[in-house]
Amino acid sequence: MAVVLGFAAGFLLSHRLWISSRSYPLIPIFHGLHPIPYPLDYVCAGFLFFFLCSSGSASKPRPYIISFAGLLVFLAIFDQTRWQPWVYLYLFLLFALSCFSWTQEDVRGQENTLNICRLLVGTTYFYSGLQKMNAHFAAVGVISMLGRRAARLPLLHVWPWIMAAAEMSIAIGLLTRRNRNIAVVAGIGMHVFILFSNIIIHVWNPVVWPWNVTMIALLVLLFWNADFSFAEAVWRNPMPLHKVVLVLFGILPFFSFFGWWDSYLSASLYSANVPEARVFFRGKVKDQLPGRVQRYVQVLPAATYMLDVGKWSLGELNVPPYPAMRVYRAVGAQICKYADNSPDILLLTQDKDTWLAKGRPTQDTCLSTLLVNKW
Repeated sequence: MAVVLGFAAGFLLSHRLWISSRSYPLIPIFHGLHPIPYPLDYVCAGFLFFFLCSSGSASKPRPYIISFAGLLVFLAIFDQTRWQPWVYLYLFLLFALSCFSWTQEDVRGQENTLNICRLLVGTTYFYSGLQKMNAHFAAVGVISMLGRRAARLPLLHVWPWIMAAAEMSIAIGLLTRRNRNIAVVAGIGMHVFILFSNIIIHVWNPVVWPWNVTMIALLVLLFWNADFSFAEAVWRNPMPLHKVVLVLFGILPFFSFFGWWDSYLSASLYSANVPEARVFFRGKVKDQLPGRVQRYVQVLPAATYMLDVGKWSLGELNVPPYPAMRVYRAVGAQICKYADNSPDILLLTQDKDTWLAKGRPTQDTCLSTLLVNKW
């Protein structure tokens, strides 16, 4: 029920993310895949919410969970922006719950299912902390969470590293018997701190507020006074889904540090080290943009304008953009469509730093790569 309520709250807060009738472009997986037309997009979103609510209210929720997961994956094919970290985690938590028979006699099946959920949560905390072990987070971590007044704190650039290490320690503690309850308390404190930062200090990104509340509930339900071993959670589980989760959440996120796996599929939220993009233009391009896009355009000196892709996505969809270079180029291509491939448009992207190289800035125009990548 905690997962369903958290997912439902996130769904309602980001309802425009799940429809096609919007100005922020849909970025499909496959080139040339056309969006679901109106009003069918609303019908799909309605069924998605119905299956989700039914999953939380039915005594035998497996058919509803499978229907919900299947429709969600289908909609995710049409738009990579829907691959938000909380969506990704919730989806596999529900996948795990669908493996359970939902009969009281199936004690072993229940424990195996719970251990998959524990692996999901534990690896998310671990990689979320590890992703913050970078110079960008060290420079802005405390200030971004506590505001400019935090600049007066002693040892300012040390605290972000401590915060990142603490989150990794929570993950390790959750999967070990001796420190499990201590890790639960520490995890709850961390989420309370995040909620305080996002609600009281910044009033920012409300779609993750219910996610933090849900994570608090999961910490208590999955780990408090729970009797399981590290091996049972990480390796000894006969369910096939467990091996899939181990690969997707335990192994592949490591490759993100080399640029070989997406940041948002590797728990890299609030790490301050993800690709970013802005669109610069001049002349009559601004007047060619839809009115819903123009509200996110910022006027710069010398008759130049800037469209921050992050502010556009947050403003219209209430979620950050999916941070990947291919996605940003697709967004740039959409701006080129609005402006008839104007030569006055420049997409400036900044890739993330990896363990192999420092992220480099890239420039794209409508007459070069954006025209080639036209969706």
